[in-house]
Amino acid sequence: MQARDLTRPAIAFVVIVGLVVGASAVAPLVLGGGTPEVTNLAQQQTDADAVRVAAAEESGEITMDSDAEGKTILVDQAHGNDLSDEKLSTLVNTLVENGHEVRVVTQDQARGEAWNESLRSADAFLVANPSQPYTPSQLAGVRAFNDAGGRVLLLSDPPSSGGSVISLLGLAVSQPSSGGPSLSSAFGVSAQSGYLFNMQEYETNFQSVYATPGSGSLSEGVDRAVFHDAAAVSTAGGQTALSTVEGTKLSTTRRADTYAVAVQSGDVAMVGDTDFLAPTNAYVASNEAFIGNLADFLVSGQKTGNAPAPPSSGSPTGSTAPTRPTAV
Repeated sequence: MQARDLTRPAIAFVVIVGLVVGASAVAPLVLGGGTPEVTNLAQQQTDADAVRVAAAEESGEITMDSDAEGKTILVDQAHGNDLSDEKLSTLVNTLVENGHEVRVVTQDQARGEAWNESLRSADAFLVANPSQPYTPSQLAGVRAFNDAGGRVLLLSDPPSSGGSVISLLGLAVSQPSSGGPSLSSAFGVSAQSGYLFNMQEYETNFQSVYATPGSGSLSEGVDRAVFHDAAAVSTAGGQTALSTVEGTKLSTTRRADTYAVAVQSGDVAMVGDTDFLAPTNAYVASNEAFIGNLADFLVSGQKTGNAPAPPSSGSPTGSTAPTRPTAV
């Protein structure tokens, strides 16, 4: 290769750089302004002197106050539920150590009448982040289970983090366009899309929001809980158990307010987060007290027997007994 061939790329590079630099210099004149400034969105929204960031204390233990004995809690894993074994173990260990039984219903155990048979033998039902829809008969079974006094606990992360129990179980913010009934009217709970954050007061991360107690048994003994990547929930006629501190915003509206993150409506409770169950978060602030309250909620119902009702005599059931996880 000749020397002039080597110099051509260098000359081209110099020309390109010159054009870029020249354009940068001319742009302010053409636009009629000064040199553009880079704006930090966080600085724009936050008064740095007012920010309160501190790692919450990790202490305590998860205990239960309920004197109920031998209750059975059914955990839904039949609908692509997004709840890790690590998170689930926090509740399972607490319940099993206090003499209760936890069963898992899988996809194979949710077909036909096996679904209702599983519910019939349970006292409480836990659903977290399903990604697959429920059939009409499964939904009817859950309604009958709850109508008979069965406790239902719904855990739902923001949709961006996993499947939403809200849309799949009919727990939508608004009624269907047809005006027909949904589980939101039956259960009296709902949730909003988006995630909660607080740029003024948070625990190590602006999406780790603080929540303070409201009313009802779920708030007992809770001073301040921490929720990571949480959704806002609400109840039509029930109780707000925990709500975020002032200055919290919803990502979809950017409106500052105090948002409920845990609510209860009769035998139904809903929490807009699952990360608080992770072993690394379970003992932060008052999270262990809140988890203990959820365990008490699951075993404190008074469900009548034989609900959902079995099919008429002679109908096939195809039942399969759910599995029972051991404490880990």
